[in-house]
Amino acid sequence: MARTLPSGTGTEKIDYYELALAKIPEIIQRQKVVTEREIKVRLEPAFPWLVGHALHALVSQGLIKEHGYKGRRPVKIWAPTKFYALKETEYSEIELIIKDKIDVSKAVNAQLTGRAVAAYFAEDLFDEALEKVPLNFRIHKRNASEFGERRVVGRERGPPPDLDFICEKDSIVYGIDIKNWIRFESDTIPEVKKKVDAALQLDIVPFIITRYMDKSTAFTEIVQKGGLVYQYMDLLFPMELSSLAQRAEQLLGYPIRCVDSLPLYMSEYILELHNRRRASHT
Repeated sequence: MARTLPSGTGTEKIDYYELALAKIPEIIQRQKVVTEREIKVRLEPAFPWLVGHALHALVSQGLIKEHGYKGRRPVKIWAPTKFYALKETEYSEIELIIKDKIDVSKAVNAQLTGRAVAAYFAEDLFDEALEKVPLNFRIHKRNASEFGERRVVGRERGPPPDLDFICEKDSIVYGIDIKNWIRFESDTIPEVKKKVDAALQLDIVPFIITRYMDKSTAFTEIVQKGGLVYQYMDLLFPMELSSLAQRAEQLLGYPIRCVDSLPLYMSEYILELHNRRRASHT
């Protein structure tokens, strides 16, 4: 695991911005050069936008220098275009590292979009695990925006948001949505809100299962609205992408777990969350 900052117990207040100001130069000194996404992932659970503010403050102060890439720019698949090194670092010292980080970032992002191998991998893992021991959930629908006589009404143009799974256990019906993402920002929060709202419109319990989400959003947008949230922290990739996962962790600090089925501890934790929910509503 490449995380640097403490997660806290939930009782003490942590100034993640100040911690990020202190930790960013330390990380860059070890890595020589970083991308903005990389530094945000390495400093989880700090809010990514706070880490971004801290990074740009250090650039403004002249402690960190921003670099572009002078070689051929990547096309089609998103890849970073800005890189950050200590002010005294010469571009020639980091050019090859920048090239490697572009290539690996591009490869990871390509696997999380469209019809690539890993794009729907996490959903497939949960699809297989939900109906098996120890979970034994009953899946009513997949990719659904209606349940019973209720239908989701979209708040914007286009089709209404749907939920990956509508499933039931012990007479509790959940609207489950899986978010196996590496990028989480403040502009991602509306996506979470839409999924929670969809479940509430269907009069079922929102259940967001995600690699990462900031604590404030998890509490105010899910828990306070009667939902459940499970943050599993490691990006889920299939075994066939093990070499890419290893390279991404080495170069970018991305926490990636390669599996061929949902790890038992994840199923057990989902079951624990369900049991807590059942106990609190009996």
